[in-house]
Amino acid sequence: MKKAFFFAITSALAFSVMNLFVKMLGQGMPASEITFFRGLIGTAAVLIYMGVKRISFSSKDRGLLMWRGIFGGVGTLLNFIALAYMNMADASILFQLSGIFVFIFSTLVLKEALPKGSVKWLLAIFCAVTAMIHPWSMSTFNWYSLYAIGGAAFSAAAYTTIRKISIQGGHGTYEIMFYFLFTTMLVGGILMGPNFVVPDMRQSGIIIIIGAISVFAQFFLTGAFVATNAVVAQFMQYIGVFFNSFWGFLIFDETLSWITVAGGIIMFTSSVMLARLKERHATGRQS
Repeated sequence: MKKAFFFAITSALAFSVMNLFVKMLGQGMPASEITFFRGLIGTAAVLIYMGVKRISFSSKDRGLLMWRGIFGGVGTLLNFIALAYMNMADASILFQLSGIFVFIFSTLVLKEALPKGSVKWLLAIFCAVTAMIHPWSMSTFNWYSLYAIGGAAFSAAAYTTIRKISIQGGHGTYEIMFYFLFTTMLVGGILMGPNFVVPDMRQSGIIIIIGAISVFAQFFLTGAFVATNAVVAQFMQYIGVFFNSFWGFLIFDETLSWITVAGGIIMFTSSVMLARLKERHATGRQS
């Protein structure tokens, strides 16, 4: 469980850095093109690593692996569109609605039960996010917000599929990553169309950074969902809201209110408590 917690927090930080560079590309490059290059670089990196380590592909659950990739690829594209037109704090908050979708999907599909006593901490996280959104004055809830919500739903479907794949067994982390990154490349490539922008030197450098960080982040995210309950792993990702808000404030001069800071602290504390409850629950079942 400690390993799952470390993986989840590390992936949240890495994804926030990736989002920062996606935001830097801004509206100068279509989101589908960024999605394509992210998938291309990641696919190449994973294939090279698997070749060096002589990691082979399995022949089971290929359909499920492809669906995981499709869900993740579409979710990535929608999230990139939202990042390009919203500030990082608001976009990342809406991305975290995936936790609610994971709760629904894991309950319906995986039949997973939450550890006893976890509801109050999940409610604490939900209240913190609600306060950070401050819907009574949120002026950025527009069509791009709907892209973020859609991205959250597709990402949640991908996360839940990872957990189902891990329960059935027979697949390594890098094989699961490959299907996601390869399908992400296909989704971006299909939607690029005639709007392809030839990247300049600066854009090329940022694209390479995005691709490299995404592989690192995806490894830790996949590891978190393989190691623990899907709902617990996803809610631990809420700390990413604080990371994204901080980058938005530091780099783009976006407002970082005391509510954002307080919400980040509450989410982090609640995530730690969820991790402890899950560990105790697992220990109790084994005994």
